[in-house]
Amino acid sequence: MCIIKDMQKKTLLYVFAIAALLGLILGAVFFANEVRLKIIQGPDKNQFVAEMNQLSLDALDKISNKKAPDPNAPDISTANTPAPTQPASTETVLSEPKANTEVNPPVTAEKIDSFSFAILGDTQRFDSSNANGGLQKAVKNIEGKNVGLVMTTGDLLGSCDGKSGCEKKLNEWKNTLSSLYSKTYEMMGNHDRTGAEKSDALWQKFFELPQNGPEGYKELVYSFDFQNSHFVVLNSEKPKEHAVDKTQRDWLEKDLKDSQKDNKFVFFHEPAYPVSSKIDKSLDADAPDRDALWQILKDQKVKAVFNGHEHIQSRRKVDGVYQFVFGNTDSFDHDLPKAGVAEYSYQGEHYGIVEIKGQEVTVNVYSVDGNLLDSYKLSG
Repeated sequence: MCIIKDMQKKTLLYVFAIAALLGLILGAVFFANEVRLKIIQGPDKNQFVAEMNQLSLDALDKISNKKAPDPNAPDISTANTPAPTQPASTETVLSEPKANTEVNPPVTAEKIDSFSFAILGDTQRFDSSNANGGLQKAVKNIEGKNVGLVMTTGDLLGSCDGKSGCEKKLNEWKNTLSSLYSKTYEMMGNHDRTGAEKSDALWQKFFELPQNGPEGYKELVYSFDFQNSHFVVLNSEKPKEHAVDKTQRDWLEKDLKDSQKDNKFVFFHEPAYPVSSKIDKSLDADAPDRDALWQILKDQKVKAVFNGHEHIQSRRKVDGVYQFVFGNTDSFDHDLPKAGVAEYSYQGEHYGIVEIKGQEVTVNVYSVDGNLLDSYKLSG
């Protein structure tokens, strides 16, 4: 009986062993067959498509993340071409005018060549409490025109002795400009410098302006680039009134030579060729200095010069260079010129909007109420 039981156990063990061996053999055969089929059929289609899609997405991602051409990058194709935000050898100023503002995202070449800027004339009689004042009206109208920047022609205040009363008045002027202030470039007039060096010091403390001017003129004389144009601000009051001195002229000549921009605009308070009440009380009071300055502007193909001082608006072309006076945004009237002296003139509170389309420049004159008074397209 025991022998029979032992034989049964051995038989069961043999059966289990044979079954396990057969299982291993069948598994190996099945695996080999799967490998053979994959080799014959190629990679799994769904997996292949997924991998290809991922490759395509990676490629598109690389393309989309590639840096767009930056309008503020220097043109390396021209050895002397400066970065659009600043001429060579000068302090960089971003295309957004003020240092405390954000840089605009990259824009297309078409947009770079098309923009506008506003011009505020003398505002020496503005009253911050008068909501209907000339400056307040001009600011309101300019805010609706989406200008890239705002330029001034001097005499922001009636006087500035460099003391706290002047600083208070500058704060009122700043607040009146509202949203325009962050993109406004200030220029000193004779009434802004009644305190001489004290006025200079307060000006430099109060405003944030480019510091690339000649030695001794930081933030009083400067230049910067905006889009396809170059802007220069000079000082006709330092060290004395009625002159842009040799220090400034030497700096100006180099600054203009270094710029390869399509358009060059120069600003200073007292006109070189006044047409009315400021004759003999402007740069014409020192004809040799005036002529030396004008020769530089002519030689360097400056597109237009903008001034204040005479409390009218006028247009005059002298030896191929256009002179525009914007002298009364919030001040008092001066006499109009005699017939034939100016191509155009206007008496009353006004401001300007200059439109740029490539090298095409149009100077528009508006009353502070927003009425278009004159529009002139510069030739050449």
